[in-house]
Amino acid sequence: MRLRTSFTFVLCASGLALAACGGPAASSNEAHPGGLSVDTKAAAVAPAEQSSATPTGTPLYTRLATSSAVGGTGQALTASLAGITYRSATGVWIGCEGTASTAVYRLNGEFSKLTGVLGLQPHTPSDLQVRISFIVDGDSRLSAVLTRNGQPEKISVSVAGARSVTVSALAIDGECAPAPAPYGAIGAASLT
Repeated sequence: MRLRTSFTFVLCASGLALAACGGPAASSNEAHPGGLSVDTKAAAVAPAEQSSATPTGTPLYTRLATSSAVGGTGQALTASLAGITYRSATGVWIGCEGTASTAVYRLNGEFSKLTGVLGLQPHTPSDLQVRISFIVDGDSRLSAVLTRNGQPEKISVSVAGARSVTVSALAIDGECAPAPAPYGAIGAASLT
Protein backbone atom coordinates (compact mmCIF):
# COMPACT_ATOMS: atom_id res chain seq x y z
CA MET A 1 0.00 0.00 0.00
CA ARG A 2 1.49 3.32 -1.05
CA LEU A 3 0.57 6.29 1.12
CA ARG A 4 2.29 9.60 1.54
CA THR A 5 4.63 9.50 4.52
CA SER A 6 2.94 12.34 6.41
CA PHE A 7 -0.50 10.80 5.83
CA THR A 8 0.73 7.41 7.05
CA PHE A 9 2.19 9.05 10.17
CA VAL A 10 -1.10 10.79 10.97
CA LEU A 11 -3.02 7.53 10.58
CA CYS A 12 -0.54 5.60 12.71
CA ALA A 13 -0.41 8.32 15.34
CA SER A 14 -4.19 8.33 15.64
CA GLY A 15 -4.20 4.59 16.29
CA LEU A 16 -5.99 3.44 13.17
CA ALA A 17 -5.29 -0.19 12.23
CA LEU A 18 -3.85 -0.05 8.74
CA ALA A 19 -1.27 -2.34 7.23
CA ALA A 20 0.69 0.77 6.18
CA CYS A 21 1.24 1.55 9.88
CA GLY A 22 3.36 -1.54 10.28
CA GLY A 23 0.67 -3.33 12.30
CA PRO A 24 -1.53 -6.20 11.21
CA ALA A 25 -4.17 -5.51 8.62
CA ALA A 26 -7.64 -5.55 10.11
CA SER A 27 -10.77 -6.79 8.45
CA SER A 28 -13.35 -4.21 7.44
CA ASN A 29 -15.43 -5.28 10.42
CA GLU A 30 -12.59 -4.38 12.78
CA ALA A 31 -11.46 -1.14 11.20
CA HIS A 32 -12.84 1.54 8.91
CA PRO A 33 -16.08 0.07 7.61
CA GLY A 34 -16.84 1.33 4.13
CA GLY A 35 -13.31 2.55 3.66
CA LEU A 36 -11.17 2.26 0.63
CA SER A 37 -8.19 0.13 -0.10
CA VAL A 38 -5.53 0.54 -2.71
CA ASP A 39 -6.16 -2.00 -5.44
CA THR A 40 -2.84 -2.65 -7.09
CA LYS A 41 -4.63 -3.95 -10.17
CA ALA A 42 -6.49 -0.68 -10.75
CA ALA A 43 -5.37 0.96 -13.94
CA ALA A 44 -3.74 4.36 -13.59
CA VAL A 45 -5.41 7.21 -15.41
CA ALA A 46 -3.08 8.93 -17.81
CA PRO A 47 -2.74 12.69 -17.19
CA ALA A 48 -4.12 13.39 -20.69
CA GLU A 49 -7.38 11.64 -19.72
CA GLN A 50 -7.89 13.68 -16.56
CA SER A 51 -9.95 16.82 -16.33
CA SER A 52 -11.09 18.96 -13.45
CA ALA A 53 -14.71 19.49 -12.44
CA THR A 54 -15.80 21.65 -9.53
CA PRO A 55 -19.16 22.52 -8.01
CA THR A 56 -21.14 25.18 -9.89
CA GLY A 57 -23.20 26.25 -6.87
CA THR A 58 -22.71 25.85 -3.13
CA PRO A 59 -20.55 22.75 -2.57
CA LEU A 60 -22.57 20.07 -0.75
CA TYR A 61 -19.78 19.40 1.77
CA THR A 62 -20.06 22.96 3.13
CA ARG A 63 -23.53 22.12 4.51
CA LEU A 64 -22.56 18.95 6.46
CA ALA A 65 -24.37 18.90 9.81
CA THR A 66 -23.86 15.36 11.17
CA SER A 67 -22.50 11.99 10.15
CA SER A 68 -22.79 8.43 11.43
CA ALA A 69 -19.77 7.21 9.47
CA VAL A 70 -16.49 6.16 11.06
CA GLY A 71 -14.53 7.78 8.23
CA GLY A 72 -14.49 11.11 6.45
CA THR A 73 -17.91 11.14 4.85
CA GLY A 74 -19.34 14.45 3.75
CA GLN A 75 -15.94 16.09 3.58
CA ALA A 76 -14.22 17.70 0.61
CA LEU A 77 -11.80 15.51 -1.31
CA THR A 78 -10.29 15.14 -4.74
CA ALA A 79 -11.93 12.11 -6.35
CA SER A 80 -11.36 10.15 -9.53
CA LEU A 81 -14.52 8.82 -11.17
CA ALA A 82 -14.23 7.08 -14.57
CA GLY A 83 -10.95 8.85 -15.33
CA ILE A 84 -12.20 12.34 -14.48
CA THR A 85 -10.69 14.17 -11.54
CA TYR A 86 -13.21 16.05 -9.43
CA ARG A 87 -11.63 18.64 -7.20
CA SER A 88 -13.86 19.61 -4.29
CA ALA A 89 -15.91 16.40 -4.50
CA THR A 90 -17.98 15.30 -1.48
CA GLY A 91 -16.84 12.00 0.06
CA VAL A 92 -19.29 9.16 0.72
CA TRP A 93 -18.18 6.61 3.33
CA ILE A 94 -19.80 3.19 2.87
CA GLY A 95 -21.42 1.24 5.72
CA CYS A 96 -19.97 -2.26 5.47
CA GLU A 97 -21.37 -4.03 8.50
CA GLY A 98 -25.07 -4.16 7.72
CA THR A 99 -25.78 -0.58 8.76
CA ALA A 100 -25.74 2.30 6.31
CA SER A 101 -23.40 5.22 6.89
CA THR A 102 -25.24 8.51 6.74
CA ALA A 103 -24.39 12.16 6.33
CA VAL A 104 -26.98 14.86 6.94
CA TYR A 105 -26.65 18.21 5.18
CA ARG A 106 -28.57 21.29 6.41
CA LEU A 107 -30.34 23.11 3.60
CA ASN A 108 -32.72 25.38 5.56
CA GLY A 109 -34.99 25.78 2.53
CA GLU A 110 -32.29 27.77 0.69
CA PHE A 111 -31.84 25.54 -2.39
CA SER A 112 -33.91 23.96 -5.15
CA LYS A 113 -31.62 21.25 -6.59
CA LEU A 114 -28.69 18.98 -5.71
CA THR A 115 -26.61 17.93 -8.71
CA GLY A 116 -23.36 16.06 -9.25
CA VAL A 117 -21.76 12.84 -10.47
CA LEU A 118 -22.06 9.83 -8.14
CA GLY A 119 -19.54 7.02 -8.34
CA LEU A 120 -16.94 4.78 -6.72
CA GLN A 121 -13.24 5.50 -6.92
CA PRO A 122 -10.70 3.15 -8.61
CA HIS A 123 -9.37 1.79 -5.29
CA THR A 124 -12.78 0.35 -4.30
CA PRO A 125 -12.57 -3.46 -4.03
CA SER A 126 -13.60 -4.97 -7.36
CA ASP A 127 -16.35 -7.19 -5.91
CA LEU A 128 -18.02 -4.49 -3.80
CA GLN A 129 -21.56 -3.42 -4.67
CA VAL A 130 -22.96 -0.33 -2.95
CA ARG A 131 -26.41 1.27 -2.62
CA ILE A 132 -26.39 5.03 -2.15
CA SER A 133 -29.65 6.84 -1.38
CA PHE A 134 -30.64 10.49 -1.19
CA ILE A 135 -33.34 11.22 1.39
CA VAL A 136 -34.91 14.68 1.44
CA ASP A 137 -36.74 15.59 4.66
CA GLY A 138 -37.38 11.87 5.30
CA ASP A 139 -38.57 11.11 1.74
CA SER A 140 -36.34 8.86 -0.41
CA ARG A 141 -35.79 10.70 -3.70
CA LEU A 142 -33.04 8.72 -5.44
CA SER A 143 -31.25 5.41 -4.97
CA ALA A 144 -28.41 4.01 -7.06
CA VAL A 145 -26.48 0.72 -6.98
CA LEU A 146 -22.83 1.19 -7.91
CA THR A 147 -19.76 -0.96 -8.58
CA ARG A 148 -16.15 0.06 -9.11
CA ASN A 149 -16.23 -0.82 -12.81
CA GLY A 150 -19.68 0.66 -13.44
CA GLN A 151 -20.15 4.12 -14.89
CA PRO A 152 -20.74 7.00 -12.48
CA GLU A 153 -24.28 8.39 -12.51
CA LYS A 154 -25.27 12.00 -12.99
CA ILE A 155 -27.66 12.98 -10.23
CA SER A 156 -30.27 15.69 -10.00
CA VAL A 157 -32.38 15.70 -6.84
CA SER A 158 -35.10 18.24 -6.10
CA VAL A 159 -34.53 19.84 -2.70
CA ALA A 160 -36.90 22.79 -3.13
CA GLY A 161 -37.87 24.10 0.30
CA ALA A 162 -36.14 21.17 2.06
CA ARG A 163 -34.69 21.48 5.54
CA SER A 164 -32.11 18.71 4.97
CA VAL A 165 -30.84 16.00 2.67
CA THR A 166 -29.34 12.74 3.94
CA VAL A 167 -26.91 10.67 1.88
CA SER A 168 -27.03 7.03 2.98
CA ALA A 169 -24.53 4.41 1.75
CA LEU A 170 -24.53 0.67 2.35
CA ALA A 171 -22.44 -2.22 0.99
CA ILE A 172 -24.91 -4.78 -0.35
CA ASP A 173 -22.44 -7.32 -1.79
CA GLY A 174 -18.69 -8.01 -1.64
CA GLU A 175 -16.23 -7.07 1.08
CA CYS A 176 -14.67 -3.83 2.22
CA ALA A 177 -11.07 -3.38 3.35
CA PRO A 178 -9.36 -1.01 5.80
CA ALA A 179 -8.90 2.43 4.28
CA PRO A 180 -8.03 6.04 5.02
CA ALA A 181 -10.74 7.68 2.87
CA PRO A 182 -14.16 7.01 1.32
CA TYR A 183 -14.74 4.70 -1.63
CA GLY A 184 -17.67 6.77 -2.85
CA ALA A 185 -17.78 10.35 -4.00
CA ILE A 186 -20.15 12.88 -5.47
CA GLY A 187 -18.11 14.78 -8.03
CA ALA A 188 -18.99 18.47 -8.38
CA ALA A 189 -21.77 18.06 -5.77
CA SER A 190 -23.62 21.37 -5.94
CA LEU A 191 -26.61 22.94 -4.29
CA THR A 192 -28.35 25.59 -6.40
